[in-house]
Amino acid sequence: MTCPFRMHSKSSDELERHPLLLPFSDLQTNTTPLTGTHSLGKDYLLQSNSAIAHDSDTHDIVAGTIHFPQVDLSSLLKEEAIESEYYRELPIQYSNQEHQIMTQPSYLSDGSDFDPVIGIGIKQHSKIKAVDYAVLTRRGYKMGEVPNQDRSFLANFFIDTHRVTGGHPHVALMMGIFDGHGPRGHEVSHYLAIEFPKIFARNMRRKQNTIPLPKYDSLRNSTPHEHHFTNSIKSALNETFIEADANEPLKGTGGSTANVLFYPGVNSTVYIANVGDSTTLIVSYCKTKRESTIVYQNRKHKPHMPDERQRIENAGGIVRIPQSLLRGYGSINGSIQETSRVIIPDKDGNPFRSLALAMSRSIGDFEGKRIGLTAEPEIDVWDVNDWKRQLDTDQILDTVFFAITASDGLFDVLSPEKVAKYLGQALFDDRQSHESPLEACERLIREASRLWKKESIGMQYRDDISIVLSRINFVETS
Repeated sequence: MTCPFRMHSKSSDELERHPLLLPFSDLQTNTTPLTGTHSLGKDYLLQSNSAIAHDSDTHDIVAGTIHFPQVDLSSLLKEEAIESEYYRELPIQYSNQEHQIMTQPSYLSDGSDFDPVIGIGIKQHSKIKAVDYAVLTRRGYKMGEVPNQDRSFLANFFIDTHRVTGGHPHVALMMGIFDGHGPRGHEVSHYLAIEFPKIFARNMRRKQNTIPLPKYDSLRNSTPHEHHFTNSIKSALNETFIEADANEPLKGTGGSTANVLFYPGVNSTVYIANVGDSTTLIVSYCKTKRESTIVYQNRKHKPHMPDERQRIENAGGIVRIPQSLLRGYGSINGSIQETSRVIIPDKDGNPFRSLALAMSRSIGDFEGKRIGLTAEPEIDVWDVNDWKRQLDTDQILDTVFFAITASDGLFDVLSPEKVAKYLGQALFDDRQSHESPLEACERLIREASRLWKKESIGMQYRDDISIVLSRINFVETS
C-alpha cells in the first residue's frame, strides 16, 4: 500500500540544510528559546510505511520541517524596563520618564515611529517577504535574570496526496505555544516544544497499526470514514497531552500551558487542543475589503470557571477569585486585569510555600494534580465548510484563512480583533509597501511591550510574549 505521507529520502537539498533535532536529553538544561528551522527525521512520520521497515539507511529521511522563532527580540532591542528602574532613583527624571511612557504613541497607530529590527534586509529578499508564516518571541522582564519561559513552533509534516489532488504537494500543519511557569517552567516548555510533535507522530502511527486509518482519497465521499479519521486525530491529540504530562521530567518544579493547532493537510477540519491560558484564533480574511474576522477562539482554562472550579474543589483544592471577577468586570483592552488562581501547596502541605497558579489545567505542576489540576486537553474541531455556508460563491473565492497561536503575554494587553487585523493585512495585503508577517509580529510584540510597561510602571513587569502565525491552505477532497 502506498503511504499517503511522503518519506523524503533525498538529502534535503530542497530545504535549507539544517541539522536534525537533538534529543531532549541534550537540550534540557538550555535556558535559551529554540531558534531557526530544522528538518524532521523519521520519528516524525505521521503514518508507518512497510517500504522503509526493512531499510537500514533511514537517517536521511526528511518527514518535514519545524520552525522555531528566528530570534528572541530581547537580543535585538534595548530593555525599556531597565531604563525606568534607573529613572526611579532620580525623582524628577523618573517623573519625566513616566510622562514619556504614558504619552508614547501606539506602534499600531498611523505614522508611528516603528522601525523594525527583525526586518533588516528582509525586503531585499522576495522569497522571505512572501512567506505566509512567522514565529517570533520576546523574553519578558521579571526582575533578575529570569529566562524566557515561552517556547513556540510551527511544524510542517510532508504528505503525499497525489490520489487526492493530482500530485500537488501538501503538508500537514501543526502550531504550538508552551508558556512555562514556576522556577523551572522554561525546562517544561522546552521539553514540550521538542517532544510534543514526536509523541503525536508516534500516536498517529500507532493508531494506523491498531485501527487502520482511512486512505486520504476515501475522504472524498465517505462520511463514516471522515468521522473515523476525525476521532482518530482527536484521540491521538488527547493521548499526546496525557503522555507528555506523564513523562515530563521535572515532577514538581515547574509547569506549562500547551496550546496546539493541527490541520492534517486535506479536508476541511482543523483541530485545536488546549490546556491553560494560551490562545489560538482562526481568522477569515476578505481580500477585497482587507478585513479580518475571527471565526474561532479557544476557551482559556481559568480556575473561576464553573466546571473548572467544581473539579478543583471536589478534589480538595482552593480557588481564589479576585473581587473584580466576582463583580463581573470584563476585560478591558490594553489593561491588565486580575485573574483567579488555584492554590497549590508544596509537597509537605506548607501553605506559606504554596504556588498560586493562574490556570486550572497544565502540563507538569505535579503537586497540583492531587487537588484537581489536570493535563487533559479540551479539543475542538472547527470545519471551514460550516463557515462557508454563510457565504455566496463570490465571497468564498474572496476569502482566505489563517491561524494565530500566542501566549497570554500578547493577549493580556491586546485584543484578539486588533491582533487579527494586523496579521491578516501582513499575510494577504499585496501592496508592496506593506510589512512582512514577521515584521507585523514584531510590531505587535513591541506594542504589547509598550502596554505592559504603561500598565506596570510601578513594578516594571512584562510577561514573555510569543506569536505563531500561518496561513491555512485548505485542500478540499470533494
